[in-house]
Amino acid sequence: MNHPLDPEAEHTERPSPGYGLLRGSTALVTGGARNIGRGIALRFAAEGARVVVADTAADAADATVNHIRAAGGDAVAVVTDLCTEAGAEEAFAAAESRFGLVDTLVNNAYARVDARAFGPFLRLTGEVWEEFHRVNLGLLFHPTHRMARALADAGRPGTVVNISSHAAARAHRNHIPYDTVKGGVDAFTRAVAVDLAPWNIRVNALRPGSVEVDASDPDPRARQFRAAQIPLNREGTPDDIATSAVYLASPLSQWVTGQVFNVDGGMAAQARPPQTENGPVWTPRNIDDYDATLERRA
Repeated sequence: MNHPLDPEAEHTERPSPGYGLLRGSTALVTGGARNIGRGIALRFAAEGARVVVADTAADAADATVNHIRAAGGDAVAVVTDLCTEAGAEEAFAAAESRFGLVDTLVNNAYARVDARAFGPFLRLTGEVWEEFHRVNLGLLFHPTHRMARALADAGRPGTVVNISSHAAARAHRNHIPYDTVKGGVDAFTRAVAVDLAPWNIRVNALRPGSVEVDASDPDPRARQFRAAQIPLNREGTPDDIATSAVYLASPLSQWVTGQVFNVDGGMAAQARPPQTENGPVWTPRNIDDYDATLERRA
């Protein structure tokens, strides 16, 4: 059996057996029906958590829950819009009626809202700007606020894992509302972590790199091009993000809060991708040519 965290293990949807790192916890994963959210839900269940899959896509949420149950886990789907106070209350009330207090929250949900949000700044309207931020920052604030109040009232510790993006630190063209929201995720993470630290509620964030999801271009050439930008030479999988989320949600990170972690195969560490590097990029395929290169320079 492969070690659950072995980078050479086959990357499949079904996580390998875990270590029970989240046994006894109840985790609510927003946007947990698909892609990274689904990967986190599956991995948390494999680590022993009771999982609440909160999403607006009922069929996909049920499919994720059925997958967890088939593997021996315990999960429930909640279909609601979490960008409002009422929606967050509905989700947590349903979770608490099934599992009791929720002590782990993954804020993964994101809404595209309006295609007009992805265009040039000079064509962006105030209406689109305000609605994009209302929805996406609401998806961050309302679930976090609801869980934190319940934990504080009960005198219980907890953890929040926010899913951010490289867009928080590096701009995309024609993505101004999106980049601004992701910058807000990072700032929210730090500010709320400091505020909730006296209650032992930890708040951290992950910045995923290029991850294979449903919307990824399946063309092998496109996949190869994306992988070539990454120092570890492959795109990530949802489970790559999920294993880092497990760390932040588990006692392994009990003295970690207010931090934002890149989980990206090394993308954020490099000054430029290999294709635009000044000089050769040495790999196992060409490292033996290095000595010959030195001789030619001599």
